[in-house]
Amino acid sequence: MSVNVVLLNPEDESIVTGTASAESGEFSITAKPGFYRLQISYISYLDQIMDIELNDGETLDLGRVELQPDDSLLDEVVVEGERSYIEMNFDSRVFNVGSDITSLGGNALDVLDNVPSISTDFEGNVSLRGNQGVQILINGRPSNLVRGGTDGLGSIPASMIDKIEIITNPSARYEAQGTGGIINIKLVKDVELGFSGSIQSNVGYPQDHGAGVNLNYNKNNINWFLNLDFEYEREPESGSSFQSFSGDTTYVFYETNDVIEREIEGDINFGADFYLPHEQVLTLSSRFSLEQGEEDGDLLYTDYIPDSPGIYRRVFDEWGIRRQLNRRNLEEAREADYDARLQYEIKFDDSGHRLTADADFEFGSEGDDLILSEDIEQGTSDFRNQRTFSDEKYREFRLDSDYTRPLGDNGKFEAGFRVNFDWLDNDFRAEELVDGIWTLPENGLDESENFTFYENVNALYSIYSGSAGSFTYQMGARLENTVIKTKLDKTGDGSNQNYLNLFPSAFMSYTISEQNSLQISYSRRISRPWSRFLLPFTEIDNSRNRSVGNPNLSPEFGNSFEVGYLRRWESGSVLSSVYYRYRTGVIERISTIDGNGITTRRPINLANENSWGIEFTADQDLFESLQLSGSFNLYKSNSKGEYENVAYSSESESFTSRLRLRWRFFDSWNFQANVYYRGARQTTQGRESGSAYLGSGISKEIFGGKGTLSLSARDLLNSRQSDREIINPTSYTNNQYSWSSRAFRLNFRYNFSSRR
Repeated sequence: MSVNVVLLNPEDESIVTGTASAESGEFSITAKPGFYRLQISYISYLDQIMDIELNDGETLDLGRVELQPDDSLLDEVVVEGERSYIEMNFDSRVFNVGSDITSLGGNALDVLDNVPSISTDFEGNVSLRGNQGVQILINGRPSNLVRGGTDGLGSIPASMIDKIEIITNPSARYEAQGTGGIINIKLVKDVELGFSGSIQSNVGYPQDHGAGVNLNYNKNNINWFLNLDFEYEREPESGSSFQSFSGDTTYVFYETNDVIEREIEGDINFGADFYLPHEQVLTLSSRFSLEQGEEDGDLLYTDYIPDSPGIYRRVFDEWGIRRQLNRRNLEEAREADYDARLQYEIKFDDSGHRLTADADFEFGSEGDDLILSEDIEQGTSDFRNQRTFSDEKYREFRLDSDYTRPLGDNGKFEAGFRVNFDWLDNDFRAEELVDGIWTLPENGLDESENFTFYENVNALYSIYSGSAGSFTYQMGARLENTVIKTKLDKTGDGSNQNYLNLFPSAFMSYTISEQNSLQISYSRRISRPWSRFLLPFTEIDNSRNRSVGNPNLSPEFGNSFEVGYLRRWESGSVLSSVYYRYRTGVIERISTIDGNGITTRRPINLANENSWGIEFTADQDLFESLQLSGSFNLYKSNSKGEYENVAYSSESESFTSRLRLRWRFFDSWNFQANVYYRGARQTTQGRESGSAYLGSGISKEIFGGKGTLSLSARDLLNSRQSDREIINPTSYTNNQYSWSSRAFRLNFRYNFSSRR
């Protein structure tokens, strides 16, 4: 900040001379020898006054002078400004979601569900422009919250999220993981002098209750922070599955599924920012997370007697019933995560010359126990009660550093490295009840086994960027070495992978005018297999469905090209993009059915894919208090592959569209409505239907603007459902699923600050 410095005559307080300090706080004043009174002042701080004496030829160094906040000087100064919901940049789009009413009281998945270009499904998968190969970062860094997929995003309260940054074509600065691009979740960081924070609570229907507190205390160049969050959810889910198979015998069955899912979770995050001399910041932080969940499912299976051999598509109402049984799946899960982190930053000057470093150590455990039991209503069954146990321990260490140095008037050099070690130990056991004794299954499909996983990724990158007239450019390259080792302890079977890859990136933009810009970009990316996809165990989802891993999975690679045109005007902007992506070794989960009607899903490197599309993202202030934003993405893809002498291919066209309206009225009221639609699309094994939903919310500022009370509704029309078909030469499967869709949430939030 720049402060006022005045030299006064001590006899009559008249001004002799004065100046304003630099942003760094340094100042210099020249005066004749004598006695003076020096006054240093800045708005909302106490004046610092000192008597000084200047001798002939003397230079007086005052050292470090600290100003103290003054609450009595100003009662309160409120400067209100509404940030644009969308901040358009060529290399990224930033969505300011802190004021998103419909996600208040929810979690990160609820927030992402409202962001253009992003879509989520009932399994928690996150897609960017229809591609699930997305790298998700927290504050620009990897996090164990997404170490094993995206389920951990449910533990980040929406109140902690300030912005969502989307990078569709990342540069070499970023880790190469994720062929679909990068989603960077930026958390709120309230740093104020004195004591500040916020508290919030919410209740919902179906049951979705939570409470949290965020605290900051800033004094003597140290900012202490503490975040506590507790959440309880109880949500109903339902689904159905129809399947017909024609081989040596023909069978048809229909299954209905009703599930109650409960989850209790608590998180603690604490640490401190130490503001050191010479523009240095050292941050120490730690996070603890505990979670318990239970899934209680009731399934009704009905086997029908078809009229004749063949493959049927949900034509069974008048058929006879061969067998009908009830099955109960009771699953208990637990998880504990711990994280210790050290971050360092030094700014060498105000030009952008700086160095950052980040060391992170994470460890934890996950456990999952599943019991399957059955009651027969009609017919016979050779099913035996089953149970499975899975215990997993993990450790991860990461160290990275980034260096930035301006070169000349228009150039900039960047370089850095990253080292990452990931260990995972999974102990799996499956048993069935025989004559009252739990034993290993006789068929040997689900034997107990211990699986170990090790991954080491080392990376170096370098980037140079510059400008020439209206042109700006950036060229970079990233080199990554990956080592992956897997082993089954009992048999000694396993795999070893060691590969070195180069990932170049290039960007060039042309500024036509202040309102119009054009950019062309290219990047190469990788998607390494998720560790759970490498687990070779056969996991029992239910009696008719199983999942098995593949330790020999290879990574998929993608080359992305994009051309964008950005148009700005006083009240809005629009970004138009045309993109093309070519992926090799695309990982997909293939479903196969055996003669006993058991469906097994396994991940394989199935296909090569060409995809291209066009996307529009825009925002517009219709009136002073009415904002409209939206996006439209039309894309097409061709995939071709083969597995077990069966050809899999698809030519898919689909689109996603999203519209968001926000209206501020009567100064303290806010209304928001979101509409989303995703078109149907073809898959390599069948078809997936479209999906649409409507959400809205209203909020009221209370307690002089320090508090907010909001009511939101998700999926008002209860239309958000999943409908998928799998079509093979000898079978047909149709799965329909509805998770806790229509929901209501009442949320309260209060911000406070006590400066001293």
